[in-house]
Amino acid sequence: MSSIETLPAPRLTVGATRLVRLSRRCWRLAWIVLHLLAGVAAAQILLLGPNASLPRAHVHRMQRAVVRWWVRGLSRILRLDVRVRGALPTRTSLLVTNHVSWLDIPALLSVLDAAFVAKQDVGHWPLIGGMAARAGTIFLARGQRNAAKHTADGMTWRLAQRRHVILFPEATTSDGRGVRRFYARLYQAAVRTHSRIQAVAIRYPNLDGPQGAAPFIDDDELVSHLWRLLGEKRIVAELHFCDPILPDADRRTLADRTRGQICAALGFEPELARPLSAKLRFPRQKPATRRAA
Repeated sequence: MSSIETLPAPRLTVGATRLVRLSRRCWRLAWIVLHLLAGVAAAQILLLGPNASLPRAHVHRMQRAVVRWWVRGLSRILRLDVRVRGALPTRTSLLVTNHVSWLDIPALLSVLDAAFVAKQDVGHWPLIGGMAARAGTIFLARGQRNAAKHTADGMTWRLAQRRHVILFPEATTSDGRGVRRFYARLYQAAVRTHSRIQAVAIRYPNLDGPQGAAPFIDDDELVSHLWRLLGEKRIVAELHFCDPILPDADRRTLADRTRGQICAALGFEPELARPLSAKLRFPRQKPATRRAA
């Protein structure tokens, strides 16, 4: 009885691989442009047309709904696969998270309706800036007098209106290999409103490295970074929602406590903010809930 020899699957040459990636980028970029136009049209028709006489609170809810629809569409185009561990907040909360990329925002908005605190430059970004403003983002004007106070006041107002607020206490992005020191001043908004504080650990596991192409750091530009992401087959974003804590301490203590939770979830040493082990990731628990982007 003769045996049938199994031939190995053919591999693409370097040139063919580049061609496949280029074609993937081009058609995804075309979809993003069309999706952007659809978002602008939806904003004009639904928000500025027949609804001009509606109460402001209702218009704001519609704006947020349009933004979340647009963000989810962008996530599908980018093949952003969001996976959630832990429990989402059940009460109005200040959510604090490590910051790796602008992708953190669509990843979080895919599972939460929340306002973000972002640097003022984000408001001028193409695609992202206009949607961020419509979503109720609180822009922090760094370098301006009383900027932190005005931002904290905006956060307090959002929390008092029973809306989640998401804060990146590192005040900048990192490459995901550690967690920078958390700035504590804006935690005051949770103390004022007696809102729960919930830490969220974010990472982008990838076969080519701990975070793959996701980090947006240093001199990266949005357009060039987006072009790199468009070549990826899929981008996995893991969100680990830690146990919420009460604002029962001073803001410095709260900042250190939530940073410690995030470091523990990512497998980092809090003091050094570096990986303890290449194999140590999230603690063993129930399988992650998979959510469609």
